Amino acid sequence: MGHGALRTVSLCEVVVPGPWWHGLTYSLDVPAVVGARAIVPLGAGERIGILSRIFDDDPPGESAYVIKPVKSVADSLPLLPTRLLELFEWGGKVFLCGTGEILRTAVPSSLLVAGADAVALTPLRGDPGGEYREECIYTCSHIDRWSRYRERLEGSRGFIALFPEQSLAAEFWSSLPEEIRRETVLWPPLGGKRLLAAWLAARNGEVRGVVGGPGAVFAPLQRVDTIIVDEESSGAYRAYKRPFVNSRTLAGRRARLESASLLLAGRVPSSRVFLRGSPRSNERPGGARLRFVDIREGFSASSLGVEGATPLTKALLSGTEECLASGRTALWLLDRKGYAGEVACEECGNAVRCDICESAMAWEDRNARLRCPACGAVKSLPDQCPVCRGLLLVGKRPGLEALFPVAASMAGEGRHSFLVDDARSTGKRALGEMRERLVAGGIVVGTRRALSLCDQVRAGFIAWIDVDAELRSVAYQARFTVFSMVWESLWRGKDGEERVVLLQSRRPGAGWQRALKLGWGAFWRQELNERKELGLPPFAYLIEVKAAGMAQKASMIAGFQERGLFPMDPGVGSTAFWVASGSLSPAREVLAPYFSIKCSGRGFPEVSVWID
Repeated sequence: MGHGALRTVSLCEVVVPGPWWHGLTYSLDVPAVVGARAIVPLGAGERIGILSRIFDDDPPGESAYVIKPVKSVADSLPLLPTRLLELFEWGGKVFLCGTGEILRTAVPSSLLVAGADAVALTPLRGDPGGEYREECIYTCSHIDRWSRYRERLEGSRGFIALFPEQSLAAEFWSSLPEEIRRETVLWPPLGGKRLLAAWLAARNGEVRGVVGGPGAVFAPLQRVDTIIVDEESSGAYRAYKRPFVNSRTLAGRRARLESASLLLAGRVPSSRVFLRGSPRSNERPGGARLRFVDIREGFSASSLGVEGATPLTKALLSGTEECLASGRTALWLLDRKGYAGEVACEECGNAVRCDICESAMAWEDRNARLRCPACGAVKSLPDQCPVCRGLLLVGKRPGLEALFPVAASMAGEGRHSFLVDDARSTGKRALGEMRERLVAGGIVVGTRRALSLCDQVRAGFIAWIDVDAELRSVAYQARFTVFSMVWESLWRGKDGEERVVLLQSRRPGAGWQRALKLGWGAFWRQELNERKELGLPPFAYLIEVKAAGMAQKASMIAGFQERGLFPMDPGVGSTAFWVASGSLSPAREVLAPYFSIKCSGRGFPEVSVWID
């Protein structure tokens, strides 16, 4: 039976928000359309889901089950356009999370809870008449990129423009001509009434365009002929909580489903785009703008109660002084939150680890607690070592809180200094306060998140305090992450082309750092050669699985081995493992049984798929 056809039928499939990979089959004795909400019995209660299929005949494999009836249908018209449902289903398969998990993320929660109010819906328009096209624009000037975006949107009948940060989306939306901005909604980053209003406006054709962060890829516009993804290689497009989808990848698929034009853009291309299209860029930082210094040539500032020292070179101090003298702001960047990067036992050497993700936890002196830099969990400092019960716990690797007093002292009287180490530090109110106080210059100490300040203040000098430390991550894409951050610091925001960037390193100017002088083409050619030899993305999928228990982990590993795949297992005590595969089909076969509704009482695995 075709999507959107109105007819009384016997069986249907309903997708309910949740971790299950399969839809749920119910009987249906009222007229209904695909894409409408249905209230269905589930367990001891009832849930609201989306009608994803209506069958003319009995679906295969259902005869052995007692099929319950749909209680009622909430909408006479589809709440979701068919192409958006197809995107959810495709995304669930590619990211090994199931359609229900994407539905839960993509649709406002108020529409999918028991007792949800009826909403006014307008008839959906016809299918698009365009043709899928893909184009790339890579330039370090966001002004040039944004100018080309606006040109594209002038003739568009329906568009989605995605940005890695909400602040950039808001700035671009404000830059639109009045006649376009009137018909465009700035997609809210959070839920609530504002998101519901924007969602319904898009669904009912009240706007022709959406500008927003990664979540705007799910905007239910009835017609889309243009999709723009700015800074498409940014890690911000990858979700940091379940489901672990990549909005850039979903944007590409949506462009195909909508027969739309896809524009991928940014300062640096992702590995997959570079491999497929070989884009080129002639932009290089001038010789005096990029400086490398041996971290061992400086002196070390010690911090009370912390082993190790903060490296401070002459180049760092002189560059900061020159920046302050010119009335601009200096940024000191170190991706090591807290007072100490970790707390470890003097007797056995083991670090105090997070109870949730097992990462080494940082010590926050000002809050007198431990915080996980990976997942954000917090806890008190234990009285003894969790491993050997030793009583002497010491801080190691000084962090931002230990570095900040040095910067504050250097700023001196009359200039301000700020510590930027969490999301609140870069919130709208905090940014406004920093912008006002840094008019005459100052020093900001922070993580990579502080780079967003380049859009707000005149950042004349950026120093990576220990750029080698950024590579301590075991993630296969660690080098690209660091390269792209440094490249961004060279160009982003106000006075970017006049800015000096300093890298303090134990191997100054060597290895991947050479590519900063030669451009991202040189970086990707070397990086992709190594990834190809190792069978890593984009040449294969890398699947990370966190089992719900050790028995489940052993069972899943055995399933992969039976299919000729050999997972990488970190060993006893960890429920996680990784497996590389040229296809996702074997992974779906192995993992699908663990995402059945019958497994609800046993716990579900967490799965991440790395594509590039």
